[in-house]
Amino acid sequence: MNMPRDRLGAKGWVLAALVAVAAFAIGFMWLPSLQAGAQGGLWDAICRAAGIYRPSATTLRTTLPAQIPTAVAWDVETLRTAASGDSQRGSALATSSGCAGCHGAKGISPADTFPNLAGIPADVIYKQLDDYRSGKRQNPIMQGMAATLSDKQMADLAAHFAALPAAKQSSTDASAPALVRAGSPLRSIAPCAACHGPLGRKEGAPPLHGQKGAYLKAQLDAFATDTRHNDINQQMREVARALSASERDALADWYGEVRHPN
Repeated sequence: MNMPRDRLGAKGWVLAALVAVAAFAIGFMWLPSLQAGAQGGLWDAICRAAGIYRPSATTLRTTLPAQIPTAVAWDVETLRTAASGDSQRGSALATSSGCAGCHGAKGISPADTFPNLAGIPADVIYKQLDDYRSGKRQNPIMQGMAATLSDKQMADLAAHFAALPAAKQSSTDASAPALVRAGSPLRSIAPCAACHGPLGRKEGAPPLHGQKGAYLKAQLDAFATDTRHNDINQQMREVARALSASERDALADWYGEVRHPN
């Protein structure tokens, strides 16, 4: 005796549903659970099974730290540490570490591609060394050197370079580009002088007068293209992106006009 067609259809639907549930359980639960231990947690494995990429905690740790602007916070403790250096110990450390090879024996670099460090405030030097040490700012040579330094040694180096006579700018403030004196309000760009002097200064912001022009150009371009990203709150990146290439070059050229100290 033949079974009714509607009853056979219902059984078929039930069977299909059971097969679907079994396939889902195998594909999205059982197999991912076998992979979970070697490739992350169960949820990561389920996401991979569904074709969704979800970075693991290990991946995040190895790829994201360099994108974080900086680990330096200008609290009382950090400011105290940055200002606690001994310039004599720093001088000895600078000599033994070979800093003069790139930055000059008196902190005035012999090459246009390396920055002058003479007369740079201690908090600036301390911050950059800390960023190199943590990988927030990237340069193979500087990262290798900073990796061996303690907080105290960074403070000593900062005190040493801060005590050296800085290079002097040959141009006058009266000849400064409008971006230095007034910024560009329509583009929400503050005057350079508001952070880098002489109109004002922010913690960690270096004075730019007398810095190497080629170095400044390279840094402005790096901020504009996000290849340098250790600025606090992305402030320099936002400014550099808003500037044209010719404006970045003009600023670097003006700040880079120097006469060396006697």
